[in-house]
Amino acid sequence: MVNTYKKYIVLFIEILIIVGLTFSSWLIPYISNLSLRLIVRIILNLLIGLSSYIAIKMSNIEIDFEWKKYKQFIIGALIAFGLSIIIAWIPALCGFSLVGNHMDFVWWEFFYNLFFYLLIVGPVEELVFRVYFQKTFVSMFSKNRWIGVIITSALFGLWHLINGSLIQVLFTFGIVLVFGLTKEYIKDLHYPGIALSHGLYDFLNYIVTLTIA
Repeated sequence: MVNTYKKYIVLFIEILIIVGLTFSSWLIPYISNLSLRLIVRIILNLLIGLSSYIAIKMSNIEIDFEWKKYKQFIIGALIAFGLSIIIAWIPALCGFSLVGNHMDFVWWEFFYNLFFYLLIVGPVEELVFRVYFQKTFVSMFSKNRWIGVIITSALFGLWHLINGSLIQVLFTFGIVLVFGLTKEYIKDLHYPGIALSHGLYDFLNYIVTLTIA
């Protein structure tokens, strides 16, 4: 009972920390220096990841660091390409974009986004939502694990409310629900694989804005 109580306290505190760090990102556009703005963006994401890593340790949650199981990377890449084709590439080829307006190609932005999405966004957001939140909520609904997946996906959607409207929240919820369900029910898909999938999906969508969006 004490361990369960501690888990809920840690969960509540972690949600508050993530909300606080996320809303602090509103200050980033007010930083005049571009390099500093990009660095602060990375630092905020890393702080969110660090807070969740601490919460994971305090909650005795196991992180499935199965780096040497290479099949997961193939699965993750296929999920990313499949989602991006459906969500980004096909609509763009049909004359409208669901992933943003056209962006001019700039070399440094291309490599920054490659680094940011694959090594920061994917690993951090999957550590937070797929490892910490999803495992926490799934453990609460062990007989109906899909409920925990839906709750986690809903939280992820609401987390993106800062970036847009309710439509954006629902759109994001649907996409991340795929990540959640595949992570939960595909036994060969571990944390590194789903982190790659998430980061690659975001980067592929960025590519769309450079080419046919």
